[in-house]
Amino acid sequence: MVNPLCSASKKCPNEDDFSDSCESAKKLYPINTDLIKKEIKADEEEESGCEETWLKGFSVYIDEVTQSSTQSIVADVSLNTFADAVLDSSTEFQGSVNEHARTVFDVDKPFQPPAENVPPQCFGTRRLRFQSAWYTDFPWLHYSPQLKAVLCFTCGKAESMGLLGLTRRKDSVFTVLGFSNWKKAREKFGYHQKSKSHEFATWKLMHALQNQKREAALEQQRKVRQAIPAICLNKLICAIRFLIHRGHTFQSHESIEESLFELLKFLGQDNEMFRYWLLTNQNFTSTEIQHEIISLMSHEIISFITKDVSQGSVYYSVIVDCIQNTDSQQLSLCLRYLDSEMQAQEEFIGFIDPAEETGTSAADLILDILDRNSLPIDLLRGIAFEGSTSLSRCYIESCSLLKQKQPLAMFVHCAAPCSSLVARDSSQASTLLHQTLYSVNDLCNLFSKSIKYRFLFAEVTPKPDSSTRNLSSSKWCVNLSVVNVVIQHYGLIIEGLGEMESGTGEGGVKAHFVLEKILEGNTYVSLLIIRSIMESLNILNIKVDDQNLLMSSTLKKVRLVKEILARLRQEATVVDLLRQAEEAVTKFNLMPVAIPQPRRLCHQPQQSADPLSFDNKEDFLKNEYLKMLDAAISQIENRFMQQGFIEYCDLEDVLLCAGKGGESDRIIEEKLAFLSKYPEFNVRMLKVQLEMFAHKKSFSSLAEAVSIYKSVSPEVKEFFSELGKFLKLLLIIPVCTNDNEQVCCPFQRLRTVLEFTTAETRSSDVAVCFVNETRLDNLCLETVAHNFVHGV
Repeated sequence: MVNPLCSASKKCPNEDDFSDSCESAKKLYPINTDLIKKEIKADEEEESGCEETWLKGFSVYIDEVTQSSTQSIVADVSLNTFADAVLDSSTEFQGSVNEHARTVFDVDKPFQPPAENVPPQCFGTRRLRFQSAWYTDFPWLHYSPQLKAVLCFTCGKAESMGLLGLTRRKDSVFTVLGFSNWKKAREKFGYHQKSKSHEFATWKLMHALQNQKREAALEQQRKVRQAIPAICLNKLICAIRFLIHRGHTFQSHESIEESLFELLKFLGQDNEMFRYWLLTNQNFTSTEIQHEIISLMSHEIISFITKDVSQGSVYYSVIVDCIQNTDSQQLSLCLRYLDSEMQAQEEFIGFIDPAEETGTSAADLILDILDRNSLPIDLLRGIAFEGSTSLSRCYIESCSLLKQKQPLAMFVHCAAPCSSLVARDSSQASTLLHQTLYSVNDLCNLFSKSIKYRFLFAEVTPKPDSSTRNLSSSKWCVNLSVVNVVIQHYGLIIEGLGEMESGTGEGGVKAHFVLEKILEGNTYVSLLIIRSIMESLNILNIKVDDQNLLMSSTLKKVRLVKEILARLRQEATVVDLLRQAEEAVTKFNLMPVAIPQPRRLCHQPQQSADPLSFDNKEDFLKNEYLKMLDAAISQIENRFMQQGFIEYCDLEDVLLCAGKGGESDRIIEEKLAFLSKYPEFNVRMLKVQLEMFAHKKSFSSLAEAVSIYKSVSPEVKEFFSELGKFLKLLLIIPVCTNDNEQVCCPFQRLRTVLEFTTAETRSSDVAVCFVNETRLDNLCLETVAHNFVHGV
């Protein structure tokens, strides 16, 4: 019975081609149905009930039901135009194969050259030739140039595919030996065409070809079902990667989910299949799925970073910075290593949230990360701390604990010597001076948004430095030049704040509180005190050409500043500063300079008098002055007078002075003795190589020495092997204040992360993906999709 749904369906695009192929097959493979049924019944009795079904389903005589079912198979596959573009599959029949037959019949159709190209058969003077008409009457004829005879393409093809098996229905003349007797050719050809062997081979071949077609259709359908979700998942991962690039993943959860869904709808405008998949799998746009995919991308990026560290560098260093989160402090962790070109690379690998704000907790987390990423602590050569020491003493303790685990690692502070940051941290020792400095910083931020008054600080406000790693300096605007501008234009600043105070919104409120602080005489005298100290600290910012590339010159500047501050403390006086402040109070109509009264909340009990109470404002101001001076000296010692930094400078001196007569051999040997605890160094051989290298080449900095070493041949590098390890050790310690833009680029993007996530908990996975944008672009999305599907 004919299926009405099949018969009423539209004609599929491939039906005409299929019908044409069937008509040609009738001509090429004529079949005697009765003979086939009789033969099958004799040899395969157990399948006799199915013979007629197979003949109807796979012979060229196709009834209505078979044709409809075939159409449905083809239509089912061709409906999905989306998958057709990505699928290119073929199915090959597997079976026992006759190797001789394979070589002869390894073609798609019979080889039928022109009749004149077929050698004639000679009987004395009589020559019998092959006739072209035989190709028309017997289309299965296949000429073999090797045999110089014709074969039956149908029987030979079936034999080569292993379809005939051990059956006795074989005609070796037309499958192996070849026929070349043109005298009785038509008679023999007709007899073979009517033979049981030819009929059986024809049926078997048609049966196999139809099976192949059916299996290919099913295989294509299976690939379609697998390929569509895979392609759609890759589109989803691409969309999430795009949102990470644009910074949308820093928004709230609702905004992230909405942004992703809108982007996916845009991608599905010209893709009906993707749009259908998106509507039926909306859970894939949920926040949980997004975070899981971002986490997989982050882990993949970190694995590539640690792989580069392990393969391309002998040593590595850890850079730790302390940053403020919403309700706690976080650690940012970076790895510094050398690539194959001896170029320092610094890679951000995530934020760490210690359970307790203690050095032990932080050190344990850092060691755990190094262990999980297969980074041996034996190769750790540098532990660098960055940021405000006053906010992160517990994390300095963590670095000390790490140094205990690896004594060969140098503990240094990797921030550049900056007077403004030292002054900011030192001011915390005095409440009065600390409040004044932060009020000036708020003033700079307010005026930078004002079209009328932004010119005032435009020239003196420090621009974001792309060559610094410091993450906390991007929002700090106060330096010596800014303080001088505030003192010189005090009246204009009061006028500007008065205008901004009258405005509405957040700006007006901020201007009101800043104006209240500026109108105090204590603020003016505090600015004078801060300027006096910052003028001494400003020596740290002086750059002396190439000498600034040397850490030894940095150490000399630090020691000089420390001596100046110590001398200033001995001669400290505020008489002149107080006189200038009194004049400003009268000129600008400020509140008089006075000793601030301590605030007492209403629920606090009455306390005894402060033992450090002062009889006059001069003594009070001098005490605040000395507090900041002492704090500045302490800051300099904590940042730049560390043992690791001094040892590094000694090693740099050895590199620059060995063999040049700058220092005696005894001093050089004493400084090199520090390397004797490193198992990879031969100190005596290193001293010899340093002297030989200095006699051969001239250099005045570490960068020049590295450039010369890189330019020599591999044989020379092998000769100076100890020198190469020495240079790599100096490069791997992150004390350089002038690293190139490539090294500091991760810190620029990391500052962007901190700027956009000040009011919410930061995601380490999002930050890793955003900061390492180049690695994110090169990420294999198929690998991420595979890990997502298999839960890796």
